Formats: sequence, structure tokens, C-alpha cells
Amino acid sequence: MVRINLNIKSNRLCLKQCNKELRQTNTENDLCTKLNSIDDRLAVRCVGEWSEQKIYLLYQYFGIFSEGMKNKWKNNINYIEICSGPGRCINRKTGDELDGTALSILKHKSFININKAFFFDINKTVVDVLNQRIKNIGITNAKALVADYYNADELCSKIYTEINDTSLNLVFIDPTDCSVPFELIKNIKSTLPNVDFIINIATGTDFNRNIPMAFQDKKRAGKYISFLGDDSFFIDSNNKTLCENKEYEKLRECFRSSYQNSLKRIGFYHFDIQLIEHYYDILFAASHPRAMDFWKKATKIKYDGQKELF
Repeated sequence: MVRINLNIKSNRLCLKQCNKELRQTNTENDLCTKLNSIDDRLAVRCVGEWSEQKIYLLYQYFGIFSEGMKNKWKNNINYIEICSGPGRCINRKTGDELDGTALSILKHKSFININKAFFFDINKTVVDVLNQRIKNIGITNAKALVADYYNADELCSKIYTEINDTSLNLVFIDPTDCSVPFELIKNIKSTLPNVDFIINIATGTDFNRNIPMAFQDKKRAGKYISFLGDDSFFIDSNNKTLCENKEYEKLRECFRSSYQNSLKRIGFYHFDIQLIEHYYDILFAASHPRAMDFWKKATKIKYDGQKELF
């Protein structure tokens, strides 16, 4: 049994317990403006305490996936992360720093199986910080790039110049809301036919706050139509009734189903959703049943705060 080492360190400069209003004052693009990492003096991203569960889940799957596929796809497996962040986070409740998803993957013992890794973020400061961290740990086959997920063509062109379309690819997309356009998913699938997705869907935050109003406001609904890939969710009379009756749990289920239906239309048939507290869903989507076997194995042991793996 192996423990995940997230390089957790207590940062005494953290104010702790920052509410939404304080975070607006004390952060810029979610980067804390009041302190830097005590580990490397670089910027850190302010996160909630539930973030470790997401990191744990991704870490588990990455190891099982890369080990399981390394012989069949030798030197031709790639990892791509969109909305990567700077690589190091700080828990706003405890003041503990920890490695984020990007550094966790780069430090994973199974990263040796990866041909190339790319991390995309819209913020240049974030990208520069992550590139410095990549350099600091001596990784030469990974880099962070500036990209806007609203510009799917540009982002995919950056992927295509670096990765051949005969490779096997794992893509993790980690936005803070339901704003990643489905067009990006389609373009990545077209660019990289052999691809599995792990997608963070903010059903417990963005969805809860805005979907009821989106049924009344076509402009507000536009973001979710773009995210889902079409407007079928909003024109479905059953969903309208669920919204009017404030049956939001059932409405969330329909939202998930609508997203999966869009994924099915572009070749994904195997799905699973892991709930991270009441904040968001982690959706796994694959086109091959073998990937689901790996996912089931990865999710068999639940996060318990001890960060233990087989």
C-alpha cells in the first residue's frame, strides 16, 4: 500500500476561512495575492478542502491507466490537462499547501510511461508559474501553454502540432463552472481519436445557482446550451416542469444525461460519475470498455482522508 505524497506544508501566512467576499479581495484569477508557497516561493491557488478528493481520484486513475496501457502503447501515451492552475494549491480552511493535479501527475511514479504532457490555462501568470515548477522538478517532456477553451480550434492546433493522432490520450478538464463549450470536446476527439475524458462538472455550484434562472432567460441559458452541445435540455417539457416544481436533484440528473447523450453522439459509450461532496461531479467518458475496467478499479477504494492506494 502506497501513500500519495502531496507535499503538504502548513503556511502560517494564510488568513484561513476566507469567505467569497474576502476571496474576491485576496485573490486574482484564484491565485492568492497575500502569500506565496513556502515550498518554492511561487504563486498558489486558493482551493476548498474537497479538492484533495479530486486529486486523489485523478491520481488513482492515472496510475492504473498508464500502467495498464504502457506495453500496448509504448512511448505513445499522452496526458493533457485543461484549466490546469499553477500546480500548487492552498486549502483556504486549514492553510495547508499541497500539490495540485498537475504536479501530482508529474510526480507520479507512472509518469515514466508518458510520452508528452501538456497543461493549458488561460492565464499567462499561471502558465509561467507552472512551467517554472515543471523545470524545478526536472521534467523535460511536459510544458504549460496559454490557451482559451472558448477557442477550440486554436487550442487543438497546439495539441496537434505536438501529438500524433495515433497516440493514446487522457484529457482532464477542470473548470470552475459549466462554461467549457462542447465544441472543444468534439474538436479534441477529432484531433485525437484515441482519447478518454475526465471532466469536472460544477453541478453543485454553478448549476444550482443559475439553472433555474436560465430557464427564464435565453441569454443566460446560452452558456449551458454551449456546454451541453445543443438546446434539448431546455426545450424538454419534463425539465421545465422539474424546474418549476423545484425538483433540482432530478433536474441535475437530467442535465447529466443530456451531457452524456451529446458525448454518445461523438463516440463515447462508457460513463461513470463520482460526486465530490455536494460541489461537483467528476465525469469519466471513454469509447472503449477496457478504460471503464481501469476506472472501476481506480474508484473501488474511496477517499478517506488518508490518501492511501493499492
